[in-house]
Amino acid sequence: MKNRFSHLLIFLIALPISHPVQVTAKVNSSIGPFEIFSADSASSIRLQFAGQLRLIYDSRDNGPDAARTEKLSMQARRIRLTLAGTVYNANLSYRLHLSTAPKSLELMDFYFDYKFRPYLQFRFGQYKTPFTRYRIQSFQRLAFVDWAVVTKYFGAERQMGFAFHNGYEQPPKYGYIVGVFSGANARASHAIGLSDVYGEKVFNPSDLANPGTTDKFHPELFFHITYNANNIKINSSSDEAKTGLRYSLGMSSAWDLFPTEYHDFSLRFAPELLVKYRGLSFLAAGYVGYSKIGDPAKNKPAMTGGLFQTAYRINSRFEISARYAIVGFKDRLTDDARERAMQLIADSGNDPDVIEQYENAGQILQEQELTTGFNIYISGHSLKWQNDIGWLKHFFIDENRDDYQIRSQFQVSF
Repeated sequence: MKNRFSHLLIFLIALPISHPVQVTAKVNSSIGPFEIFSADSASSIRLQFAGQLRLIYDSRDNGPDAARTEKLSMQARRIRLTLAGTVYNANLSYRLHLSTAPKSLELMDFYFDYKFRPYLQFRFGQYKTPFTRYRIQSFQRLAFVDWAVVTKYFGAERQMGFAFHNGYEQPPKYGYIVGVFSGANARASHAIGLSDVYGEKVFNPSDLANPGTTDKFHPELFFHITYNANNIKINSSSDEAKTGLRYSLGMSSAWDLFPTEYHDFSLRFAPELLVKYRGLSFLAAGYVGYSKIGDPAKNKPAMTGGLFQTAYRINSRFEISARYAIVGFKDRLTDDARERAMQLIADSGNDPDVIEQYENAGQILQEQELTTGFNIYISGHSLKWQNDIGWLKHFFIDENRDDYQIRSQFQVSF
């Protein structure tokens, strides 16, 4: 893995300098990005950076038999480096996206994109699967400090695959993405809902320093369509333009042909709505995940979710926001997870490690999240200060727990 990564990096650096080069810094923000390109501008490398420094107060409810845990910490939440550009002509582009947070070197994205026509483009490599426009947007453009709880359970995750589309990050009026992916989750942070309920461990194969186990190939088909009215920009849910009514309607679906048991949904669906009007924005998304619980011949609903988010740009610098998210777990899912966990514990002879892994399997019934925020855009999304207060309520079989977070995050990117 490390040797292949080194060869890819050398290849990308060599692309634009196979011809005479010149160097420029394009000032899309107050800092950069910085770009090296060939004399004929056919090949280029653009260096981009994004970093987030977060101060967080975390108060966790550990149940009636344990004391509440309270912690104040500062962390470099994300430190991302990106190499992007074109190869030989403007129609063939590439992107290499790395996470370089402390004690971590992780491959986020590496793909090539070829534009046959504006309405027919082809992308191949590792990148976010096209499951909801909300998740396709960059973390740099979020209206809150971080993603809502629904992405942990439903995705979209990063996978290896290919897709045909007419604008992956910013489609035209009628947008589409049709893709075939490996089914193997490249990063253990999103779309891990079933694993969490069943108590199964998840691995991180995209970690370049210490890669985890890679799931075997099992094709997953994705289909994503949108209708985008009045030139709405959907690469961010915030309304920076503050113009008249604009809206976007979308539907995402994913079908895993051979899902890994206790890890992958067999089917996922997510309708979506984004509305913007004179600084006010509203986002709503629904989620449902199907699994063949107890019967390999039938897909049954296993998990449902919803996301409702609104924000208002007071002016170009200040924004207030509110978000509510909910995830519900069907009885057939939690019952099956508990029965399986008890059987695994019994078969192990009550091994302490097995008990620790599976004792909480199937205990969750519902999760709710409520978050309010205040953002200061010093220089757009390139330099901003985000603050939010969040409440996360966990409904278990025998008890309920309440967690609280206060987060303040400074972001710089170019």
